[in-house]
Amino acid sequence: MINFRPCPGPIGAHVEGVSLAQPPSSATIDAVESALERYGVLVFRDQKITPAQQIAFSAAFADLEPTARVEARLNGYPEIFVVGNTGKRIVSFAPADGSGDLEWHSDHMHLDQPARASLLYCREAPPVGGDTLFACMYSAFDALEPEEQATARELTAIHSIAGLQAFLRERGERGAVDGEYAVPEAKMVNWPLVRHHPLTGRPTLYFGSKVTIGIEGWAAERVQAYQSDLNTRATAPEFRYGHEWRPGDAVLWGNRRVLQAGTPFDGSQHRREMHWTTFREDQPIQ
Repeated sequence: MINFRPCPGPIGAHVEGVSLAQPPSSATIDAVESALERYGVLVFRDQKITPAQQIAFSAAFADLEPTARVEARLNGYPEIFVVGNTGKRIVSFAPADGSGDLEWHSDHMHLDQPARASLLYCREAPPVGGDTLFACMYSAFDALEPEEQATARELTAIHSIAGLQAFLRERGERGAVDGEYAVPEAKMVNWPLVRHHPLTGRPTLYFGSKVTIGIEGWAAERVQAYQSDLNTRATAPEFRYGHEWRPGDAVLWGNRRVLQAGTPFDGSQHRREMHWTTFREDQPIQ
């Protein structure tokens, strides 16, 4: 029997009765999909899975999107993106220390086909730091004043990997120079600032603190001020779930209604290895 234990606050639930080592049944898929919309973030503790098992579980829900960072793919398993400091390249989207801004985003929002969900499995975790924060964009939208909601509904945000590229370059991330993000002419993708979940029609904010680089028809200064204020309010602590990783944790989140950001850890002293599978979006963004 599958049981979902909600976390305190508006987002997150612990899942009991599901092993990721087995491909899910249709009933399990239905239950997980419904809970993913309801809770946004699902935590599966004490999982012992191989890369092949993670891929099989993930692929039961959607087509998978291999990372464009070929060097960060797990050998023999291109569907798995290795995040941390144990692979062929250090891959981290968090600031080097607590002094930097967090990089809040929804996965692949800079692509024509964004991610609808993501699954991250922890193989090694540092004793301190390296947490992942998730923010509920249902709650963030609901907290706006009615006139602010009306304004947001009319806006189209512009996203580009160039924004993330600049952020990574500031922090010395090699990917900003010689990896996936080192593109001379970064493509821009436009999405509505307020999208609606295809299962419920519920409105949710859809933007990133770094990858969102503009708003159609707005000057850069106006965009910067608006985005800074929106980011601060939308990712406020009362809208968050923070996950402290331990080996064997698997966390599934819905990119349709959640922003996420990594927090720093001391990579010179500790190891962190995470295996990431990304579910392709299969519904139009409305």
